[in-house]
Amino acid sequence: MPTNFFPDELSDHVVVCGLGRFGLRIVQLLREQKIAVVAITSPETREDRRVAALDLGAQLITGDFRFPDTREAGRLDSARALILATSDDLINLEAALDVRSQHPELCIVMRHSDARLGDRLEHDFDITHVLVPPLLAAPHFVEAALAPPPERLPARARKSAQLTLRRAPRTDLSLLMLLLLLLFVGGVLIFHQYLGISYLDAAYFTVTILTTVGFGDFNLHDAAPAMKLFGMLLMFGGLLLLATLSSLLTNYILSGAAQQARAEQMARRYKDHVIICGLGSVGYAIAGHLRARNLRVVVVDMTPDDAYFRDLATRVPILLGDATRPEALMKAGLGRARALIAATSSDALNLEIGLTAQSLIEETRAERPMPLVLRCFDPDLARRIHRVSKNYMLLSSAELAAPIFVEAALKGKKTP
Repeated sequence: MPTNFFPDELSDHVVVCGLGRFGLRIVQLLREQKIAVVAITSPETREDRRVAALDLGAQLITGDFRFPDTREAGRLDSARALILATSDDLINLEAALDVRSQHPELCIVMRHSDARLGDRLEHDFDITHVLVPPLLAAPHFVEAALAPPPERLPARARKSAQLTLRRAPRTDLSLLMLLLLLLFVGGVLIFHQYLGISYLDAAYFTVTILTTVGFGDFNLHDAAPAMKLFGMLLMFGGLLLLATLSSLLTNYILSGAAQQARAEQMARRYKDHVIICGLGSVGYAIAGHLRARNLRVVVVDMTPDDAYFRDLATRVPILLGDATRPEALMKAGLGRARALIAATSSDALNLEIGLTAQSLIEETRAERPMPLVLRCFDPDLARRIHRVSKNYMLLSSAELAAPIFVEAALKGKKTP
């Protein structure tokens, strides 16, 4: 059962469901505008966030907002708006549908992760505003990446940092191709010499033996024993080499190595592009905005989201690698890029990527610094870094999107 029921005079307030990092920021913005807030949160919510909401002057309800009695404890009948701010699309939608059926005129602002469904949800289910935080925050990341670069940096003279990346040769494939070529050339020369046939016929005969096709128009039935033994060697050698080569090529294609080779080749040709580290919802939205501006993008991620990967792989080089490693960033063209955006879901990982990139910039292109934009969930960390360094721009998608949610809630119904 919900707790902390409030007086009947509570009205014109905003009910916020979900007290994560994003929901707490919304509560803070509403309270800064002197708007009464009722926050509904689950018992599992971190205590520091509950305390922070109470310190801001919000009234707190503990319970599951999918249950009507929990929601009604927040006095939706007299509320100004409802903001569904959890990261679970299905839970938000379930609550929005229930509230809409009970309160047809209430302004409902719902968080959702898929921009493609936003308009459909608004139209079909009469949800006032369906907003996607990564899509709202992406333009700010893009603007930060395209901002003028910081001042020229002092070069760090460390010889070991001058990375020269070379394509690792596929020794297995190269050796097989060489052996197959030697067998073919040897067969052509020997058949031409000892069977007295032309080079073209010798080549044709060698290919039929190596591939074990054997049409019968040429054969070794009346040849010397040595020639028959050589023909047998060609048959076994061709069968073994071609089967192994076929297996390696199939694995090369199906394992994604061929696609990675293509992506690396594309990245090597790029110049003045933007490197995005992390292909989640934020990275995908940023890539979309950059491509809409006709800017080239290279993505680096060890485990990109499958749906985003399939959508972008044919249009954007996506390198599967650890962006905290200098080799991965250099493969992405850090030496020729105009900016780097670290957009993973981990503050520590984004900071490590930024530090690695900054070291490479100082060592390889100090005369051409570039903006380093890092996604950051912790506003305290962002403030500390900004106080001591101008080399990094830390942005939070929650911080950037929350004001838009608040504005939508206070604006109310959309005008036709």
